[in-house]
Amino acid sequence: MKKMTRWILAVLLLALVAGIYFYPRLIATRQADAATPGPSSAASGTPSAATPRPTGPVITVQTAIATRQDVPIMKQAVGWVEPIATVAVRTRIDGIVVAQAVTDGQIVKAGDLLFRLDDAALQATVAKDQASIAKDQANLDQGNADLKRDQSLIGRNDVVTQQQLEQQQALVKTLQATVAIDKAQLQADEVQLGYTTIKAPIAGRVGVVNVTPGNLVRATDQTAMLTITQMAPVRVTFPVPEQDLSAYRAALAAATPATTDALDAASGATLASGKLDFIDSSVDTTSGTVTVKAAFDNANLSLWPGQYVRVSTQVSLLKDATVVPLAAVQINDTGSFVYVAKPDGKVARQPVKVASSLGQSAVIGSGLQPGDHVVIEGQLRLNDGSAVKETVASAAPVAPPATANP
Repeated sequence: MKKMTRWILAVLLLALVAGIYFYPRLIATRQADAATPGPSSAASGTPSAATPRPTGPVITVQTAIATRQDVPIMKQAVGWVEPIATVAVRTRIDGIVVAQAVTDGQIVKAGDLLFRLDDAALQATVAKDQASIAKDQANLDQGNADLKRDQSLIGRNDVVTQQQLEQQQALVKTLQATVAIDKAQLQADEVQLGYTTIKAPIAGRVGVVNVTPGNLVRATDQTAMLTITQMAPVRVTFPVPEQDLSAYRAALAAATPATTDALDAASGATLASGKLDFIDSSVDTTSGTVTVKAAFDNANLSLWPGQYVRVSTQVSLLKDATVVPLAAVQINDTGSFVYVAKPDGKVARQPVKVASSLGQSAVIGSGLQPGDHVVIEGQLRLNDGSAVKETVASAAPVAPPATANP
């Protein structure tokens, strides 16, 4: 009994396998017979009433329409924010700090007061210089008066000899030199006095303040009193591959400087937009890169000196480019291709040349025309000439994002 059960199961299994193998071919044969005109139609020259249909099962696919767009060509890199100016503030004379007018992290303008040093000794020196000038100026005035009198008496009964006149002239010149020395000394001491008032040389943000009132500071100190970093504008420096040098040079030489976006390194969000403004004059032979810089006004302080950012630069613009969703592009051993849905209900495998990628979109250099319907879903079931039923996903592909890579 068990042996007969096994035989029955084996026969049923063979019948099932035969059905799976022969049924699709039977269906295809019947469809072909239905599409072929009968003998009577051929004899009469009248076409058959049946409409020819594509062979094989009809595959449902999703398509998108190729569009014509102006596409920005972008280059990406990784760079860092650097200040245009940074100043380490140090004293130029030795002295005691008597006043501090700045705190850690404060934003200052050029000329703002930072520190005052004890200036009592220099004030006394300046007063002494002014007194010396007054004394020597009085002597000079007396010498000029004597010279004027001698000049009026010269040649009158030998009251004033020529020798005496020349001696008086020499004395006046000596007194003039003495007054000039006094004024120069006063100017030098006033400069030293000015060093006791320490002001911000540039506008920017103060770092850590390293001294407080009561401390002695010296001109030879290695540690700065504080550092001021210019926060706006700033530059972003980034290396680019040598093969991209021509594209960046063309972008810099354009009538309008190329736009450069600084993006958050983690999220990719745009932090600021600036302009390309510098390309280094040589290629780094070690890394094969060229240093490029872009300027940012950074009015809202969105960029911080030393911060690493992603950089996206528009180096050119493709006019009237053909754009399709990137999902439509397939690759095989002969290159890139797409499936184009034709009006007759079939698809054709169309070789294409991809000029650049735009995130979720692709710029087609050749092989397609705007208005072509390209398959974006269901390609794995297709062959050249497959019958399809299409659903158009959108009248246009996904809009190009802010960055594109050739």
